[in-house]
Amino acid sequence: MLRLITCLIFGVAIYYLIYAGLLTFSRRGRYQDRLESLLNDEPNSDKAASLDHKQVAQFIAVNISKLFATQSVRERIQQQLLQAGIPLRAEEYISFCFGLILILPIIIYLLSHNFWLAIVAVVIGSLLPGWYVNHQKVLRLQTLNQQLGDALVIMANALRAGFGFQQAMDSVRKELPPPISFEFAWTLREMNLGFSTEAALENLSKRVPSDDLDMVVTGIIIQRQVGGDLARILDNISATIRERARIKREVRVLTAQGRMSGMLIGLLPVFLIAALLVINPSYFAIMLQDSRGIMMLAVAVTMEVIGFLVIKRLTQIDF
Repeated sequence: MLRLITCLIFGVAIYYLIYAGLLTFSRRGRYQDRLESLLNDEPNSDKAASLDHKQVAQFIAVNISKLFATQSVRERIQQQLLQAGIPLRAEEYISFCFGLILILPIIIYLLSHNFWLAIVAVVIGSLLPGWYVNHQKVLRLQTLNQQLGDALVIMANALRAGFGFQQAMDSVRKELPPPISFEFAWTLREMNLGFSTEAALENLSKRVPSDDLDMVVTGIIIQRQVGGDLARILDNISATIRERARIKREVRVLTAQGRMSGMLIGLLPVFLIAALLVINPSYFAIMLQDSRGIMMLAVAVTMEVIGFLVIKRLTQIDF
C-alpha cells in the first residue's frame, strides 16, 4: 500500500513539474495573458481559476509533442491516425507514447524493484502504440476494400435511376456503414466547400492508400474528361475488384501456414527471453555479462531477422 501511495505521489509530482516547466519556458508571456484577460473582460486570476484539468492536459500534450516531434513528423502521425480511424490528435498520441515509455516503467520498477521488467515495459511501450496504429490502419483498409464493390453497385444503380454523381455518392454515405461512408461524406463536404470533383477525388485517393480505390478514382476522372457511360464503367470496375478480392482471399488461405510459422519463429525467442528476465534474471544474466553470450545473442538475432524476412518474402504475393 505504501508503494502504491508513493507511486501516485511521484506521478502527480511529475505531472505538475512538467506543467510548471512548460509554463516557465512557454512563449506566452504574462503581458500577453493580461492583454487577453482585458480583451475578454475577465481578470487574470479568474481565468487561471477557470482553467480545468482538460485544458491543462491539452496544453501539456501540445508542448510535449513540440519537444519530441517536429511539425512534419506531427503531420505524418496525424495522417496515420486518420487512415487508422483513431479519433486522436497527433499531440495527444505523442504525449500518450511519452507517458507509456517513460512514466509506466518507472512505476513498474518502484512496485516490483525488477530492472529487467522495467526494460521489458520500455520495449513494449515503444512498440505497442505503433503496432496498434498499423493494425487499425490495415483493418480499416481491408474493411473499406470489402465495401468498395457494394458502393460501386449502389452508385451505378443511382446513376441509372437519374441521380447525379454527388447524389450517387450521398446514397453510399447513407446506406453503407463506416469507414466508406465516412470517407465519402468527407469528399462530399469538400465538394460543397468549393473543391472541384477531380480535386476532391484525388484527396480521397491520398487519404486512403488503396489500389482498388485508385482504380475507381482514375476511372471516374477519365470518364469526366472524355465522356462515356459512368454506370457501366463502375459496374466493370466493381466486377474487377470482386475478382481481385476473391483471388486475394484464396492466396491468404494458401499462405496462412507459412505466415503463422514465420510469426511463431520470430516471436517465440523474444517472449522466452522476456519471461526469463522477469521470472529469473540471474539465470539469463550470464548471456549479457559474458562476451561469448553477447556474441551468441547477436548471431541469433541476425539469423532470426533473416529467417523472418525470408518467410515474409515467400508468403507475400504482389497483385
